[in-house]
Amino acid sequence: MIEKKMTPKLFILILAITSELFSFAQSDIDTAAIKKRLELILDRDQKTRVRGDSISYTNFIDSTNLIEIESMISKYGWPGESFVGAKGNNTVFLVIQHSDLKTQEKYLPLLEQSVKNHESRASDLALLRDRILMRQNKKQIYGSQIIRDEATGGWKFYSIEDEKNVNIRRKEMGLGPIEEYAKHFGIVYKLSQ
Repeated sequence: MIEKKMTPKLFILILAITSELFSFAQSDIDTAAIKKRLELILDRDQKTRVRGDSISYTNFIDSTNLIEIESMISKYGWPGESFVGAKGNNTVFLVIQHSDLKTQEKYLPLLEQSVKNHESRASDLALLRDRILMRQNKKQIYGSQIIRDEATGGWKFYSIEDEKNVNIRRKEMGLGPIEEYAKHFGIVYKLSQ
């Protein structure tokens, strides 16, 4: 058998052809259609949460949104901001945030990697981590999760790990002070010393 070494010219030719094929495959992706689809998913997701519209169908809406998002992730990986824009990227996060614990745990590593690649917001990662910890009956890290206060009927924070340093961790993730966050929910909160 005769072995031939690849010449530099042949290598460059193969590299150019491969790059051209890859770029052609990338250009076949209709990002405008994907972004439009994500806008529709966001609208459905928020109808039950912000406007109270279709509230009795929340579980059905969340499950159909999840099917679409999982299909998208299986095709493209976690859709980062450079692919679908900040709004589209946030939509993917919201659908995962509103899913069951098993699904949240499945996609947490993809969101973590996307944040490391500066393709997703660290604040979204903080909220997802806290939601997972709460569902695992563990203390949250960033103080993003609230629960109903049965004594008053209002809201209160779910248990926070190392509460006195929560604002340091929040700042690292792009979140404002917990005292300000509390006001959005009508919680009068003083950070324990």
